[in-house]
Amino acid sequence: MKKIYFSYFTLAALTALVQKIVNLLSAQLPENQMVQTILTRFQPQLQTALQAIGSTIKQPLTEIVTAADLRRDNTFRSLRDHIKAGLLRQNEAYRAACEALWPEFEKNDLKLYNLARDTETAGINSLLADLQKPEHAPHLATTNTTDWLTELDNDNQAYVAASAQRSAERSADDTVLDAEAFKDLKTSLELLENILNTMVAMNDPAGIDTIVAEISQYITEANTAAKQGQSTTEDEDEEPVNPPVQPS
Repeated sequence: MKKIYFSYFTLAALTALVQKIVNLLSAQLPENQMVQTILTRFQPQLQTALQAIGSTIKQPLTEIVTAADLRRDNTFRSLRDHIKAGLLRQNEAYRAACEALWPEFEKNDLKLYNLARDTETAGINSLLADLQKPEHAPHLATTNTTDWLTELDNDNQAYVAASAQRSAERSADDTVLDAEAFKDLKTSLELLENILNTMVAMNDPAGIDTIVAEISQYITEANTAAKQGQSTTEDEDEEPVNPPVQPS
């Protein structure tokens, strides 16, 4: 049987090759107990591999969480800088309002965005509570920041919701990592290779040479496609020296 150059394959490419081999053997050797045993082994591994491949095309929740965190950072910084700039205004009423609000920012850390995300969440909640004290209502009105405060609250809560969703998805996700799924398929293919080579040596069952020749053709085509996909210059008939496995 033609050697499979596993190091060139992505999980998706290897899964496609295995499915072709399984389909052929299922049709050609439906009564062979040894072959059926190995095919039974392949079925759950194929399902797991397909699940792992599918998981890689979902929009990563981590990106959503990161975007939500950046949004609240920007809202906080723009609000802080707006009040800070007001400390230098010539308008006495406006400057006085900013002078009343600024200590709340200092109290809760002027660089909240540099803190760990959970700590930042708590810090923004504390800042919001301080700025929303009744005595600050006229100051917020004077500086036109009442709605701005609501925006900061909304952005902070959006981050909390996205983070909670990511945690829930991680808890519920039992998808096997690509590398694990790849390893399982590789082990079963190597076992199948040994079984088929033994059958060929014993010339049993009848017609096994033709079946293995067709499988070898599948492998040759898959090796070539996988090799081209990796843009390598290795000779097609030589096993590469430990090139990295590329997950799908």
